[in-house]
Amino acid sequence: MATTNYSFAVPTVGANLNTWGGDLNANTEKLDDLLGGDQPVTGIDINSGSIDGTAIGANAASTGAFTTVSASGGVTGALTGNVTGNVAGNVTGNADTATKWATARTISLTGTITGSTSIDGSGNVSIATSGGITNNQIIDLIYPVGCLYETTSSENPGTTFSRGTWARFGNGRVTVGQDSSQSEFNGNGETGGSKTHTLTEAEMPSHNHTLTAMALTSSSVNRTGGGQLSVSSTITTSTAGSDAAHNNLQPYVVVYRWKRTAL
Repeated sequence: MATTNYSFAVPTVGANLNTWGGDLNANTEKLDDLLGGDQPVTGIDINSGSIDGTAIGANAASTGAFTTVSASGGVTGALTGNVTGNVAGNVTGNADTATKWATARTISLTGTITGSTSIDGSGNVSIATSGGITNNQIIDLIYPVGCLYETTSSENPGTTFSRGTWARFGNGRVTVGQDSSQSEFNGNGETGGSKTHTLTEAEMPSHNHTLTAMALTSSSVNRTGGGQLSVSSTITTSTAGSDAAHNNLQPYVVVYRWKRTAL
């Protein structure tokens, strides 16, 4: 008769001493093989004692190299190899490789730019977006047809922005805001003004001239360098000035001004 788990020989009650001795010797050899590590040992539940001074038992952590680990508590230390199955709880540390998550997640973009993708951790993903604004749309929004663009660069904005048809605008002129209440400024594109201006007599400030004359003699006025004049005569003084136009420019700085004329 043999035991169930490790097939130890059970001595028969009443057998002779040689039979008992043979059974005991066989059991001793088998026990030696088990304890020496030559034979697999399964189904042994050790809840006390120690291995190399480390306590073992149902409430103590196990250490060593294991092919299969089933743990309901915490696992501390480095884990080398693959994990097959589910992990309920938190895992702290780094994994050199991972196949994928148990449950995939979706990343979504909302707002002006939209898009979404599913990610399960098995690899990198890309999100195809829509609803954004292109560079040309930005240019058209900031600089619609009819707008003015001033710059210190002589480059045509159509080249700068790669967008639109542009023409130089208002060369040699300053701009002024439209004003319906003033006839000079009530129409878009009206021009006027001049760099120089010669004053008319009406534009001259009111003024007097000083006349030097001789004393009254025989009811007449003696002119300096001329003959006698009657008291009621008109006297013209000598002229002064060169009748040149005056500078009519305000302080200015020169830039390049462009107008967008088409898309």
